[in-house]
Amino acid sequence: MSDYALGVDVGATKVAIATINSDLQVMDKIEVLTRCGDGKKLWSNIADVAEKFTTQNQGNLVGIGVASAGPLDTKKGTLSPVNIQIWRDFPIIDHFKELSQGTPVVLHGDAMALAHAEHKLGAGRGLTNMLGMVVSTGVGGGLILDNKVVTGESGNAFFIGHHSINFEGPVCACGRRGCVESYSSGPRMVAIAQDLGWEGEPTFIALVDSARQGNAIALRVIDEGTRALAVGIVNVIGCLDITNVVLGGGVTESGAIFWEPLRKHVDEEAAFMGFLGKIHLHKAALVRDAGVLGAALAVLG
Repeated sequence: MSDYALGVDVGATKVAIATINSDLQVMDKIEVLTRCGDGKKLWSNIADVAEKFTTQNQGNLVGIGVASAGPLDTKKGTLSPVNIQIWRDFPIIDHFKELSQGTPVVLHGDAMALAHAEHKLGAGRGLTNMLGMVVSTGVGGGLILDNKVVTGESGNAFFIGHHSINFEGPVCACGRRGCVESYSSGPRMVAIAQDLGWEGEPTFIALVDSARQGNAIALRVIDEGTRALAVGIVNVIGCLDITNVVLGGGVTESGAIFWEPLRKHVDEEAAFMGFLGKIHLHKAALVRDAGVLGAALAVLG
């Protein structure tokens, strides 16, 4: 019987549950929506998929890795994702341990999982130090230093989306003012564009399409969103003195309309720190599987 792990990636709009074999290949994966009514229903939907996988799989379940948007409390095994209001201090570790009858369960951040997976299997292979980022419904970060995942004392190291870059800025979903996420996430860029008079379908895909067609508001908002993201990135890597960043998430799938202004703004911001030199921005290679693979790596190594 071959060993396998469950990888669970909890995002703001969906939760992906997958079986990952010892060769770090995704065997089966199912996604459930987070907007399903209440926290108990969301857990029930996740548990149904997890039970299906563990019942049907003939291998040896060695552990369950859970990657989630934060903040987390890894000591208590709970999570309170900023963008999932129906879960506050949700005891996900206890729930998975009960479901699996005591199988080891490890919890860490979704961007931390992306950083781990991309460092081992994707765009970060061969890099000793790197910042990994998710830019999607939210913005998050995970850090690799000296080839090791940095978790921090509570499991929330490099919670970059909620670094404030403007103490008089808009109130973020977390309650703080001027967070990177409040300018740079997909939904926030859409909301800002609407406030400025943009009348497209309220999705980031539609905003990107408008920008490609030359819409001035869409172009301005994406430019400002990438500038805010660049400020956050340079603040972090400037403190660490590292030069490689791997970015994934839905917003990063937008192509040149996102990457060109981001690279320009990162170069401009980094120029003020004379010691940094060239900053290397890498597009995540694992795309939609990065979260579940990174989650599974927490138990598969």
